[in-house]
Amino acid sequence: MRATTIFPLANLHNLRTELDGLFRPFPLRSGFQARWSPRVDTHETEDAFLVAVDLPGVASEDVSISLEKGVLTISGERKSPFGLNGDAEQRPHGKFEHAFPVPDAVDTESIDATYKDGVMTLTLRKTKESQPRQIPITVA
Repeated sequence: MRATTIFPLANLHNLRTELDGLFRPFPLRSGFQARWSPRVDTHETEDAFLVAVDLPGVASEDVSISLEKGVLTISGERKSPFGLNGDAEQRPHGKFEHAFPVPDAVDTESIDATYKDGVMTLTLRKTKESQPRQIPITVA
């Protein structure tokens, strides 16, 4: 029999979103817009850490990326296309912020960010010292 790990709080955010929807008058909204959090994928390769952030509808000039005390922060704002407090808005908008601890193995001077088709991709290259290398064996 295979052991399965259950994370009971994994879908808590989705549950809250669904419950909030039950109490929202349709088609009008209350005017309160909660902060939203874009979806993020991370991946580690042999020589870099990669971060992809979904930011459709967010202009690149509305995004800020900073590195301070070992924490990389991506913040910005998705603006409502019709101004504030639109009728029956289902797409999230407002300010967002995502913070990542940066491992010591990252060369902080070589972090790159590119923005294409609504996806911000960050490349955090590893330092030469942290990359795996083969050790030659000398036969005596």
